[in-house]
Amino acid sequence: MPLVYQQNINEHTKIGVWHILETEDFFLEKVTEQYKINHTQKRIQHLAGRYLLLELANDISLKNILLTTTGKPFLPDESYFFSISHCAEYVAVIISAKSNVAIDIQHVVPKIESIQHKFLTEEEMNLLSNLSISPIEQFTFAWTIKEAMFKYFDEKGIDFKQHLNITSANFENQVWVSKSTFNKNKVQQLETKSIRFNELFMTWIQ
Repeated sequence: MPLVYQQNINEHTKIGVWHILETEDFFLEKVTEQYKINHTQKRIQHLAGRYLLLELANDISLKNILLTTTGKPFLPDESYFFSISHCAEYVAVIISAKSNVAIDIQHVVPKIESIQHKFLTEEEMNLLSNLSISPIEQFTFAWTIKEAMFKYFDEKGIDFKQHLNITSANFENQVWVSKSTFNKNKVQQLETKSIRFNELFMTWIQ
């Protein structure tokens, strides 16, 4: 069973990462496709995400999951709050019984350098340049923070460069702890946590 990472953040909140090596039939033994997905890889990612949700909380009601207008899955009764992220053959899930959460997982790949100017301000680039990781890792790290924030606030019209700003990042006890600001309509501050493992960066908000 390729559950490659699991963490109980607190008594209410868990994270899991699944390395998808199985066929579609494996996941269909336990979960069903909620809506039509023609692309094979995306369909398997969808099924793997639901499968991992059940691994983390076996009493969750998958059939009741709906999508917000931005495409974020949620449970109307708020019996659980959760977030799912897919990246090629990996899927990450964070789930909480108490409060809103978000997660993002990304491969560290060179192409991120070609778009970093689209989502990072000059101040953020200067901040990242002081971190003891390569530029590609810096940009991937920042992208996961902003993706997690986007999922957390779940609003239309969010501009990653204008509305989501990273203000600090420190490496503490094998975890990157960052402060960020969401400044669309009103200013809100929050903390994100990130880890680097294998060829991936993963960021979550709890």
